Amino acid sequence: CEINAFAVEAVIAAYNEGEEWLEALRKYLYDNYLCLKAFMTAELPSVKVLPLEATYLVWMDFSFTGQSSEMITETLLKEENLWVNKGTMYGESGEGFIRINIACPRQLLMEGLDKIKKRYK
Repeated sequence: CEINAFAVEAVIAAYNEGEEWLEALRKYLYDNYLCLKAFMTAELPSVKVLPLEATYLVWMDFSFTGQSSEMITETLLKEENLWVNKGTMYGESGEGFIRINIACPRQLLMEGLDKIKKRYK
């Protein structure tokens, strides 16, 4: 695999001058998390939202539904055109959980949350 000269310059610039951008990104992602958490608390309080752990994938506990992670993710994909990860991707202890990516525009996140609300309220 060869790295071209433009890629090298981009990496150097990111390391030397990317701190402000990175901080803005971290803040935006955390604000998305807070929006998700507030939405779920208000609209679907049965869903437990776990604290972030150095990632933009949020664990959400849907065990109140009695459905498997597989069923929840398939339902959201087929019925709502919403792609989320099943918790069991990360082992058996993830059963009943899904993970949702919050590294997206806030409007897109809110549309996805509305689809979850429509299906599970």
